[in-house]
Amino acid sequence: MKFFKNVVLILVTSPTSFPSGIAVKTSSGTYWIKDNKRFKLVSDRAEQSWSFTTVLAEDSALSNIKVVGKLGFRDGTLIKNIADSKIYLISNNKRRQVVDPDSFAKYGLDRNKLIEVSDLESNMHDIGDPL
Repeated sequence: MKFFKNVVLILVTSPTSFPSGIAVKTSSGTYWIKDNKRFKLVSDRAEQSWSFTTVLAEDSALSNIKVVGKLGFRDGTLIKNIADSKIYLISNNKRRQVVDPDSFAKYGLDRNKLIEVSDLESNMHDIGDPL
């Protein structure tokens, strides 16, 4: 078994009861496991915001775990929608537009950690109050 960028390099092929908190990457997507349920991550960029330990598996390894929802960006993630150039902070699973440049200093937001996202990824989160 070898680790590389939070990915375990071993391919799980048979149905497995993965522990909560692990992400499983298959040919059909990446899923976060919680209480024997799985949530499909909306994109690799969303996965990047979580920094999960990720296991590689065939879809058959997840056959006994039901998909119950989608998972977007982690709270505290700063995203920029490239479709409209708006910057948002994900908070309580909502996107809060940064409308005041002083918000970066006020809340300790680091522009260098900003993740550029598509309109579809951005819209995964409902709109919250602006910052």
